[in-house]
Amino acid sequence: MMSYWNLYFLAKVGLTFTGYIGFSWWLNLLLWLALQPPIGHRLLRHTRAVLAWPAAIALLYADSYLPTLGRVLSQLKALAGFSADYWLELAQRLVNPAALAMAVAGIVLYAALARRVRFATFALAGILSVPLVAAIQDHQAQEEAAGAALAGQGDGSPAGGADAADPDALLQKFYASESQKRTQFTTAGSTPPFDIILLHVCSLAWDDMEFVGQRDNPLLKRFDVLFTNFNSAASYSGPASLRVLHGSCGQTPHTKLYEGIDPQCYVFPNLEKLGYQTAALLNHDGLYEEFAHALEQRGGLAGKLQPNQSAPVHMQNFDGSPIYNDHALLSQWWKKRSAQGGAPTALYYNTISLHDGNRVPGMSSRSSLDTYKPRLVQLMADFDRFITELENAGRPVVVVLVPEHGASLRGDKIQISGMREIPGPRITLVPAGVKLVGMKKKDPAAEPAAPLVMNQPMSYLGLFTLLGDLLSDSPYAESARPLADRLQAPETTPFVSENADVIVMRNAAGKYLMKSGNGEWIPYAY
Repeated sequence: MMSYWNLYFLAKVGLTFTGYIGFSWWLNLLLWLALQPPIGHRLLRHTRAVLAWPAAIALLYADSYLPTLGRVLSQLKALAGFSADYWLELAQRLVNPAALAMAVAGIVLYAALARRVRFATFALAGILSVPLVAAIQDHQAQEEAAGAALAGQGDGSPAGGADAADPDALLQKFYASESQKRTQFTTAGSTPPFDIILLHVCSLAWDDMEFVGQRDNPLLKRFDVLFTNFNSAASYSGPASLRVLHGSCGQTPHTKLYEGIDPQCYVFPNLEKLGYQTAALLNHDGLYEEFAHALEQRGGLAGKLQPNQSAPVHMQNFDGSPIYNDHALLSQWWKKRSAQGGAPTALYYNTISLHDGNRVPGMSSRSSLDTYKPRLVQLMADFDRFITELENAGRPVVVVLVPEHGASLRGDKIQISGMREIPGPRITLVPAGVKLVGMKKKDPAAEPAAPLVMNQPMSYLGLFTLLGDLLSDSPYAESARPLADRLQAPETTPFVSENADVIVMRNAAGKYLMKSGNGEWIPYAY
């Protein structure tokens, strides 16, 4: 009975120590023990074999880092929106030829040695080694975290102190601290000094740009401030949009995004109080997972969505819906806004041109992974052209670039390319920036200044604190303070990212930890 079951346990132990899966050692031990006793009765022996397979598969799924069954069921409606073409692409990503070859080689080697080696002993030793190694690693991690907290080396981690080695305590302190943070928008005069355009980009992280060789894209050099350690704190569009629209308050837990929010946290309604006309524009229909509805009902943009169907369609979404050309859409809106004149405007613009599964007419490859780079280059060029239009118009405009989350092009040990269930740093560290359009150069002949690069761990509150400073002390005024002075002591935010089921946090030692559901904190080695 135990012939190939020992291979099952040994393979899982190997995957555990290489970081591909977790391991509930006591459940695995119970299954191993249940398979040990020899059973002479044929019917009982077959019954045990029949019951063992579903138990082993369920245990393997539970030990993996795949979404919980409850999470999968909650997303069935969203998954049903995927086109057959996109499902086929995802299925192809699941097949790893190298992994299949190693699995076949392992089975062949095991079969050759099974008659000569007592693998049951090795399987038991492997199962028992997991909690032993985990205890040793946990002790070492606690010593490192406590030492880093005492030495003040935990830059970018939640507040330390006596509980520096306890992830749950660190997380509670983080949210307690963030719940007290607010920034308030004020202006020196009766009229806001500039327009605001917030470019909210789906599926763009630093890691994605590096993966396709676009980390130094020329567009980023046009920004006045560039945040290299900005955490979007979410790996899906819905919560990411709410986080940015609630960004004048500190970071909240995922669940509270959908509960009552302090009115002071709503960015665009607070801009309206200063005299702004607010608007929202999408380069898609906003129907998938009721994205547009959430913007209106939970994001403070009720009645603000602008029509977009007059712009040309340049690709199709993974559900077959149209995606409109970014430059055309923004340019049309700007011309209309300029013709109307009136009070300064604050625009929320959302683009999904980089979303996984998009189909681009005329491109030879149907794979959205292959088309990501040309789509990114096109999007950056569209934004670049639009900023040039703004500059030519001569109006003062503050352009804020904030991606929702990354595309997860590279994937990692436990997520295939494009999967974003675990909101790790490759997905939520995104290129955010601020561009002051219409600033007059003191020396017209001078070369364009390089962006002011901020490497500190920051998130939405730091971004909107800077915006608030620009509102209260206009950078376009003759006596305006330099940007560098405004960012001498930026509002930083330690790294904590989460979705509905998974939290990723950087501890005092600078290492990433992950917790899924009600499970234990484990190292996240991506």
